[in-house]
Amino acid sequence: MSEVQVVSGEYSYLPIQRVHFGPGSISRLAEELDRIKSRRPFVITGRTIAEKTSLVDTVEKASGRKFAGIFSGIKQHAPISEIKRAIGAAKETRADSLISLGGGSPIDSTKVVVKELSEDFAKPPIAHLAIPTTLSAAEFSHAAGMTDDTTRRKTGVRDPRLVPRFIFLDPKVTIDTPTWLWGCTGIRSLDHAVESIYSPKHQPYVDTLALESITLLFQNLKRSTDNPTEMSARLACQIAAWLSFAGVQSVGTGLSHAIGRVIGATWNIPHGITSCLTLAEVMRQQARKYPDRLALIAKAEGQDSKGLNEDKQAQRGAERVQELVNDLGLAKKLSDYGIRREDLPSIARDASGPEEYSMALEVLEAIL
Repeated sequence: MSEVQVVSGEYSYLPIQRVHFGPGSISRLAEELDRIKSRRPFVITGRTIAEKTSLVDTVEKASGRKFAGIFSGIKQHAPISEIKRAIGAAKETRADSLISLGGGSPIDSTKVVVKELSEDFAKPPIAHLAIPTTLSAAEFSHAAGMTDDTTRRKTGVRDPRLVPRFIFLDPKVTIDTPTWLWGCTGIRSLDHAVESIYSPKHQPYVDTLALESITLLFQNLKRSTDNPTEMSARLACQIAAWLSFAGVQSVGTGLSHAIGRVIGATWNIPHGITSCLTLAEVMRQQARKYPDRLALIAKAEGQDSKGLNEDKQAQRGAERVQELVNDLGLAKKLSDYGIRREDLPSIARDASGPEEYSMALEVLEAIL
């Protein structure tokens, strides 16, 4: 039996009512809509899904009823102007449930629509059913990010009542997801799991789930991009994304996420790509502070630690992440997105407190 370190802490569960997972699990959509007596579901998605795939038709068929309406204007980083339009459309159609279809931006936008339709939860919130097509894990989050159209600054809201009530992890609906997007959001999930492990608030329950997430991603992410129709690998990645977010509310995230939040909206970098940029380098820095925690990550990645001391295992864990990013064809630099050296101090200040500023700046300089 593994030894459990004696710690004190707290773990909070989110009010997710049910998760359906597996190939064809979208077929349970009609059942859930019947349970909540929804006759007028309203879909919130992005233009690519609406115009270049048949997913909306697939979901409508699975729902067993005609949609009250479809809003397909959600763009990357969830611009507030589009969310306001979605709110207006949902009101106009008298929607009695909301279905988010797509990646993190449609899912987060739908959370904000829920909040606004409930008048900041003064009224019972409308049911949100999430059908993710990426590995961002936004469907398991109680937070919603959105972007000010003018300043390009990311803002957000947090409330346990924002989390979707029903979630459908169906690998069949993800086949049309572009390979680069599937891969980089997989690294985003890896980012959740890794930063849960070396969080100062780490705890045994979260460790168990996060380490399994890391193992599943290293075993299946490249397989699932090489062959998008391999359902077992694709579902394994969806399960990994689910597990990766189990600890975020209770143990938080770290510097990789913080930098990603700052650079994502301002320079229009997809959140999955921000993790491809930052995660390995942040891990190299954290390996100096928490070699024991990084060694756990290295073991979960599947590396052979024979003959390596803890410090070398920790550094190897970071190197393996960079190797995975490279294998996925997702290696990038900040300069690829127009970020200049003179931008780095302000990014570091916005992403960190005084105690982490030097580390943040060192990370940024290494990935410029």
